[in-house]
Amino acid sequence: MIAALAFGPPLALADGRSLRQARFACRSTLPLSAACLVANGVREQLGRLLAAELEVELLEPAIPGPGERRVLLENAFVRRVRGRLCDGFVIVRPADARRLAALAFKEPQRPESASLSEIEQATLERIVGALVPLCASLCGTLGPVTRESSERAACDLTTYFEVRTTGAQRAAIGFALTCDPLEQVGERLGLEDLADVELEGAVEFACGTLGVRGFSRLAEGSTLKLETPLGAAGLLRFGEVVFGRGACGLRDGRSALVFEADGGKPAA
Repeated sequence: MIAALAFGPPLALADGRSLRQARFACRSTLPLSAACLVANGVREQLGRLLAAELEVELLEPAIPGPGERRVLLENAFVRRVRGRLCDGFVIVRPADARRLAALAFKEPQRPESASLSEIEQATLERIVGALVPLCASLCGTLGPVTRESSERAACDLTTYFEVRTTGAQRAAIGFALTCDPLEQVGERLGLEDLADVELEGAVEFACGTLGVRGFSRLAEGSTLKLETPLGAAGLLRFGEVVFGRGACGLRDGRSALVFEADGGKPAA
């Protein structure tokens, strides 16, 4: 985890201005791309299991405090998977378990006092079991899966994020890790690392504009008037970036560009 500068809610001052108190907050170093990969997997797996087209949204990885962890996992359905890098958790809170059961059986959402039947519990087990392999992108090679108490999981987890279905039945599935990934800074690339990379360049010696009516009338033999003055310098482009300019011409029977350095002199 890293400490990042954050600002609290605005406080109104007597002169009409507002003030935000600066503080350092713990941020997860789990790459957002890894959480997005899990979220996409949740969308595909739930869509297959529930026979429905679903869209999901991602709540970015965070480092919840002890109190927040207890609230997140209170009476939750938790599965723990041992991983090569760390342990992972798949967490479904009671309200979300009822929503998933309602989605699975195409029924209206259950009241808060309702409990899951044995068939619904078995269905929830199957859904969570299908989502556990998604932890491989977070934890490395996966090992055994065990049922974990919410109290124990609240003590062990560090990083947490959620994937939520959108629409009328909004169900959230939590994913957590026992440790936050270490922040890794790679070595800076040098020119020798890019020696085999090829760039496609192009020379633009004239340009202009053409209306849709004129474009529709283009045919073989048509003359297109360009706005670039005759003899103007050509532009050397790599992709969309103008790298330089120079004089267009011929050399040894091939098109050539004499590249100009600053000041209009040919480059060495």
